[in-house]
Amino acid sequence: MLDEPIWIVTREDILDETDDGAKSWGKDLVDKALTLKLQPVDPEKLKQEWNRTMKFVGQLIQQAEQQAGDEFEMQLDEVTLAVEINGRGQVNLLGACSGEANGKGAITLKFKRNVTK
Repeated sequence: MLDEPIWIVTREDILDETDDGAKSWGKDLVDKALTLKLQPVDPEKLKQEWNRTMKFVGQLIQQAEQQAGDEFEMQLDEVTLAVEINGRGQVNLLGACSGEANGKGAITLKFKRNVTK
């Protein structure tokens, strides 16, 4: 097993106050780059989180496949997911229109049905 941590790049959201006290979202790229930092994550914790998430995703895919066949006489051929690993080692699924995904990086997983000849 790995003794060294896995390093995750995270970004702190720092908001400036404007003259009238309202939050300013107009940070330029240089300011955002200055807020990047490395977070150490325990490889075992990351592995456990990953396995838990993939097990759940597998259950969702099986259920979707069964419903598609039973209700629509269709076969699920491909699933694409966006997954984020945060600075605490948590593995999260990102929604397509999630405001939480704004400004975050994600791992895109594409599952395609294995076609046997």
